[in-house]
Amino acid sequence: MAMEQPEMEPRYLAESNAAINSQIQLQLYAAYIYLSMAFFCNQDEVALVNFALYFLCQSQKWMESTEKLFHFLIQRNGSLVLGRIADQQRHDWCDGLMAMECALHLEKTLNQSLLQLYQLANSKGDACFCSFLKRHFLQQQVEIIKEMGGYVTNLRQLGAPGNRLAEHFFDRLTLGESTKEN
Repeated sequence: MAMEQPEMEPRYLAESNAAINSQIQLQLYAAYIYLSMAFFCNQDEVALVNFALYFLCQSQKWMESTEKLFHFLIQRNGSLVLGRIADQQRHDWCDGLMAMECALHLEKTLNQSLLQLYQLANSKGDACFCSFLKRHFLQQQVEIIKEMGGYVTNLRQLGAPGNRLAEHFFDRLTLGESTKEN
C-alpha cells in the first residue's frame, strides 16, 4: 500500500532518506545497548530481574519502531542502507541506577535525533513525514523520558547507588509492577 505524497524535490528526498537511515542506525544501536543492559542486570551477581525485563522490553520496542521506519522508507521509494552498528564502548554499568541513567541519556539522544528529523520534514512541508513521526515516535519519547526520569529520581531517593537494597526494592516493587502491566 503506497502512500500518496505531493511531489517533493529530489534533493530533499535524498536528504530525508539519509536522515531516516541515520535514525535507523541510531535506533538499532539503542536496541543493542538495551539488550546489553538487560543481560547485565540478569547476571547472578547483579540479580535485578525486573530491570532486565524492562531493558529487554525497551530493546524490543526500538526494534519494532525501527521496522516502522524501514517500511516508511520503502514506501517513499528510499533505499535502506544498513551500516555497521556503532561499537559499544565497554559498559560496566556497576548497578541498576547507572544503567537507568545511561538509558535516560540514550532516550534523550534518540529524542533529539527524532526532533531533528521532524524539523527537516517540517521545513520542507512534508506533512506525511511529520504526521508519521508524531504518531509513532514523538509522544512516546516524551512519555519514556518522563518515566525514566522518575525512575532515576526514585532510585536516588531510596538511597541508590550507596544502598544496594534500594535497587532490589525498586526492582521488585516498582519495576516488578510495571512489567506485570506490560
